Amino acid sequence: MTNTAAFTSSGSRVFVSTSKTVASSKRTIVRSSLQQHKQQQQKSSSSVALSSSSPSKNQFITQKKKRAASTGKTVVVRAEGGDGQEAAPATAAPAASPPKTQVPESYIKLLSFSDLPRGDRKKIDALGKSILLFWYRDTICAIESRSPSEGAYSEGFERARLTQDACIECPTTKTTFDLKTGEIKAWYPDNPVLAKLTPQETCRNMEVFPVVVAKEEDAIYVGVKDGSLGPGFVSQSFKGGSDSSLENNNVFGIEPRMYTEDGQVLEDASSSGSAKLDPGTVAVSIAGVAALAVGGTATCLYFENYVLLGIFWIAGFAAAAKVALDVTGVDISELTKGD
Repeated sequence: MTNTAAFTSSGSRVFVSTSKTVASSKRTIVRSSLQQHKQQQQKSSSSVALSSSSPSKNQFITQKKKRAASTGKTVVVRAEGGDGQEAAPATAAPAASPPKTQVPESYIKLLSFSDLPRGDRKKIDALGKSILLFWYRDTICAIESRSPSEGAYSEGFERARLTQDACIECPTTKTTFDLKTGEIKAWYPDNPVLAKLTPQETCRNMEVFPVVVAKEEDAIYVGVKDGSLGPGFVSQSFKGGSDSSLENNNVFGIEPRMYTEDGQVLEDASSSGSAKLDPGTVAVSIAGVAALAVGGTATCLYFENYVLLGIFWIAGFAAAAKVALDVTGVDISELTKGD
């Protein structure tokens, strides 16, 4: 029986018998070796596919860095280098700061943002204008502090009522003004007679100022020069004295200082030598003097004693002059120096 050597694709040598009796068994051995070879090839190809589909360490680290940068946290990633040692920790970049609020150069800082809580109203004078700052819903409004419909007798908007349609109500006339434009929305709504007698054209609009809030600076900026009525408009403010009139020329509201001929202030001399008069005391004194004068005159006329009547009136006038000089503090000798 002759044997022949055969080699498979894997390099293993298989002896194939030329004899008919052992040929079948040899063929079975060759098939099994070929099947084992195919199974080994399939395993190697599947392992290569798995290694190519799985992400590398570098890709994993990059994804982790991106997640850390989006959340603003610092994440330390440990990875092994090519020599088996741990690589240096990777730190995410800090989050970018919010942009700064742009404020025009003409705007003025009137108040700190923290000094104007919701529900409060602040009255501030700037560049000759009286400005009222307050919250309306989620917006800070800046308007003039007085109502244009009140004229010289202005109570102001410090306690005025705000409406649901973004208006403010005049406390006296109930006229409403728009908080955004300053226009008149309702003119004398509760008094149609005054609305006819005083036309709406006689009243100007309310002045409104633009506002910029810079929270990063804790500041409220107001465009005082950029009001709705123009940069040159200044509303009237009343502080008493001559300012009690609309034209600021009420001279009767100022008490003039009085002087004597030698230049001395009469107010100082009178205040040092006399006491202030009590209105009640003056009224009682006048009533008593009048009763005495009427009673004395009636008695003299009843007895027809005209001489006594003349003496009575001369004495009465002298007593009244003496009381007047004592009250005013005027010295009679100073009045007769010129004589």
